[in-house]
Amino acid sequence: MVKIILVAHGPLAPALLETASGICCFEQNSVRAYSVSGKADLEKIGAEIKALAEDGEVLVLADTFGGSSCNMALSCTNGLGNVRVVCGLNLNMLLAVLNNISRLGLHALADKAVEDGKRAVFNATESVK
Repeated sequence: MVKIILVAHGPLAPALLETASGICCFEQNSVRAYSVSGKADLEKIGAEIKALAEDGEVLVLADTFGGSSCNMALSCTNGLGNVRVVCGLNLNMLLAVLNNISRLGLHALADKAVEDGKRAVFNATESVK
């Protein structure tokens, strides 16, 4: 099974994971959420990603492209074929991943995260007119 790592600035990643756990059921030990507040956090998370990648596939969901969370994930996994980094973390994306983690492989799960994450972003006011 693909391991999932959420990385985001401030308390976003743990809060999203806590929220998702109230909405859907999933294997808790397959998902980890990290708050990034400094270089020490980034080094610790990078080491965790590398360790998990030694044992299998890892999907990293990061908050924003170009941010320290995403940059760290990309740099520490450069060249690893069993890790994918998807940025733009939102609740819809996370729910899609958690609901499909047991039936999709890494590449399909990363694609699903992007697809459902994008689908969740729209102008609701305009859509209900």
